[in-house]
Amino acid sequence: MEVLIPEGVRDAMVSHALSEYPREACGLLAGEKVRGRVFLIKRAYRTRNISDSPLRYEIDPEDMYRAFLDAEKEGMEIVGAYHSHPLGKAVPSKMDEERAHPGFLYVIISVPRVRIGAFIWEEGKGFRELPVRIGEGPFI
Repeated sequence: MEVLIPEGVRDAMVSHALSEYPREACGLLAGEKVRGRVFLIKRAYRTRNISDSPLRYEIDPEDMYRAFLDAEKEGMEIVGAYHSHPLGKAVPSKMDEERAHPGFLYVIISVPRVRIGAFIWEEGKGFRELPVRIGEGPFI
């Protein structure tokens, strides 16, 4: 299983993460799961973090609703979320583990020194890191 992210989507996520520093930035990822083994990300939806914290995020419900509606209108689905770890590593935290949902993609961006990690939560196993490929496609 791998994650394919166009450069423009990566740039949008990183820009958002840097603009919110030192708070955690958060957003949703739309695209598709191809043949059950590839997350093809087509769009990042920038959302507000209503927790206003450098240590956790909570996506604004109105932003979440708008993202789900727009993704559906565009023929995509929300396949994951992204958030930043200010001064942390691009790996899931204990809080990330406590809030994870099976089969959902989690992209974590460490800032200010940018690193990107992608993970999927597997029931009974925990997070599994997925390789990330960034480019302009076509990927598949």
